[in-house]
Amino acid sequence: MPPVPKPAYEPRSWEEVPCPLCGSGRSRLYERFGWRLRFTYQSCLDCGLVYQSPRPRYDDDFVRAAYGDYFTFSEGFRPGDPVNHATQANWEELVVEMAAFDARRSAVLDVGSCMGNFLLAARPLWKRAEGVEVSEKMRAFVEREIGVRVHGERFETLRPEGRYSCIHMSHVIEHVPDPSAWMVRARELLEEGGLLVVAVPNMLSLDRRWQLALKRAGLRRGEWKDPSRTPDHLFEPTIPSMLRFLDRHGFEVVSHYTYSRSDETSRRPFNRLYRRRLLLGSNARFYARLRPGASGV
Repeated sequence: MPPVPKPAYEPRSWEEVPCPLCGSGRSRLYERFGWRLRFTYQSCLDCGLVYQSPRPRYDDDFVRAAYGDYFTFSEGFRPGDPVNHATQANWEELVVEMAAFDARRSAVLDVGSCMGNFLLAARPLWKRAEGVEVSEKMRAFVEREIGVRVHGERFETLRPEGRYSCIHMSHVIEHVPDPSAWMVRARELLEEGGLLVVAVPNMLSLDRRWQLALKRAGLRRGEWKDPSRTPDHLFEPTIPSMLRFLDRHGFEVVSHYTYSRSDETSRRPFNRLYRRRLLLGSNARFYARLRPGASGV
């Protein structure tokens, strides 16, 4: 029996928002996208972020439409499963690189821990490894299969027993209506001089630039065929906007580069040029250290 098609997503209401990273109200139209091109990206004229405005109001209806499949997570992964060895090797390479930036390695917090791949790789290198995950099913799965604590609170209101020498956020902050609240909480939860590692999509990747050029030339419409799909990325980061955002919140960026899922640290010969020097990869990662006196505690 063929799958039952999902109903079209119809936002109950829309909201105009300023730039989520710098708060500026100065913007210009970047592109229209989605089913029937109903959604709008603006480009911030001050920091360069690409963000949705107007956007569907961030309410329970939007969360169900955007993340319903995420919350019905089906257990298909097990630590050490041979089919995941290549993926897990990438995570292990990443955490070794991260550990080199965190001399203390007292505790690491993975925000949006999902199926626990990062925590599985990080657990041997830090004295304490913990996660934050809003999906109850995923949280229970990681605690059972990997044996680390996973908090169920929202990150901006999280109040753990101790602080962390390192906080890791991979492809979660672009889903957050108020990313500044996350930076405030990160400052409060990090030890003095602690490390924040943030990975996000790169809106200025070569692939995204090429797609936009074709669209503006009329050679590509860029319209989604699935009417039930929602734009769950509330904004699309760029490297300049993220550098400015982190600096404004008391973090000094000590390293940044772009990468792909198949080479998380962009160490292969071609990727050193294409993704590390030219910054044209599809994702971007930032290593940022909390400046002295910037802690919120």
